[in-house]
Amino acid sequence: MDELTSFPIEGVAELLKVERDIVKAEIESGNLGAFMIGGEWRITRKDLVDFISRGGSKPIVVQPKHEGARKTGIVRSAPFHFTWPNGQTEEYPEAYEGTVNDGNMQFEVKIGICERNAAGMDRKRITVFLNGRPTVEFVGTDDFAESKKVASLITLPNKKRLRPNQQIPNEYRSFNLVRYNSVVKGPRAATTMAVLSQIDDIDTIIAHSIIRANYRNRHK
Repeated sequence: MDELTSFPIEGVAELLKVERDIVKAEIESGNLGAFMIGGEWRITRKDLVDFISRGGSKPIVVQPKHEGARKTGIVRSAPFHFTWPNGQTEEYPEAYEGTVNDGNMQFEVKIGICERNAAGMDRKRITVFLNGRPTVEFVGTDDFAESKKVASLITLPNKKRLRPNQQIPNEYRSFNLVRYNSVVKGPRAATTMAVLSQIDDIDTIIAHSIIRANYRNRHK
């Protein structure tokens, strides 16, 4: 029965000397075994020992599915913060970093994951930084708790958003595209097109970011 002794997220965070959100992220990614009871996550002693024995977080090694995301190795990194031009500082308790080569140039990638209010509710938020610059953001869909899906608006080289009646750019033909407000519903939700991805599909998330960066570079 000792193996079935369980701990709440807070208890594991205290044992490992990390933030609560980091433990929660490990559970949601499938790295740390857990079960839910009464709406709260519990981690058994056995699952915690197994997690530690495996070396903790698993590096995410991307197998490219989209053009523009080659030779990618992304690993878990320390939490960080970023101060936006409006002076607001955002904390990212879950973070990943690595280097990406798209065949033409190399990008230093940093991914920050947090929660922020969007379209009337608190949602998962992913910000991708390429060479230190915030490039795209993904937002948790309305059914994120079950689907683990996130959406990111598509901005064209002319800095306008891709509308539903427009031709899909060649760069995005291999992506799953949806109307943003069909998956993120609420006040001020955009009616234009977006990339839909699983939160752990780092390949898709980075490929979308590189396309956006290349669009920007066209108009420098």
